[in-house]
Amino acid sequence: MILIEECPRVSSLKQYVDRYQVFVIEEPAFLKTIPNAKIECYLVKKGGFAEWDTASQSFVMYPRSGILPATNQTSLYRIPATLICLNIKFNLDILAFPLFSNLLTHWKDFDIADVIPEKEQKNVLSRITREDPAIDVEKLDAVIAHALSNQPIDKKLNRLVKLMQDQIANKLKVVDLANSLHMSQKSTERWIRKQFNLTPKKLLQVIRFEHVSRKLKNHPNKKLIDSLEFGYYDQSHFIKECQKITGYTPKDLFYKMKLPTIDIIFEKFANKG
Repeated sequence: MILIEECPRVSSLKQYVDRYQVFVIEEPAFLKTIPNAKIECYLVKKGGFAEWDTASQSFVMYPRSGILPATNQTSLYRIPATLICLNIKFNLDILAFPLFSNLLTHWKDFDIADVIPEKEQKNVLSRITREDPAIDVEKLDAVIAHALSNQPIDKKLNRLVKLMQDQIANKLKVVDLANSLHMSQKSTERWIRKQFNLTPKKLLQVIRFEHVSRKLKNHPNKKLIDSLEFGYYDQSHFIKECQKITGYTPKDLFYKMKLPTIDIIFEKFANKG
């Protein structure tokens, strides 16, 4: 498997776009995604993938382009044979734009062409080949910046995300969020659930877990006991939350993270499901 990652180069986009990825997979495989407080926009050039559907107890194929919403649950994907795919990881701040309003509750109906027109989709995908899986960062930056230009921004949503990110280590409570947003606690809970399709507690859990995972992944010498600096009560609290979110202990999770990214576990096909 080949995974290429690039960050946006236009400074004004960095608040909204975390990174661009290209996957090149040439054999049957499974990908397990770990909650990362990101919204994924994907464009398939070759092949395809299917997600495990608990209700039908089967893998369901996805269309060749679409959006995967932020979630507090792991997801299992199956690549039947091959996959060449461009993935754009949007930060939660992107929901402040009207273009993405109600995205997390109506994500299956989202049209990628509203962000990247079909002509531009073909242009950026044409640059990606098995031999040279390059990402046209300048083109993607320009297209996305154009899509976001001249749109009003929901500053309250941006303020909420920043507050959660800045206060990760301070055991932030819903009442604190409500006071900062000048709203009642019940109104804040309803508004957050509407915007993110998650309760305030679950949203904060995902944001915090993504943050600590990045730190521990990129700094292997850090000990799990350092989780206190990330807002966990103690090491046991972090271990329990890791198991609840991912199904793995922290030790097993970071051992399985072979790729240079914090939110994907890759396994070769082994006749599952």
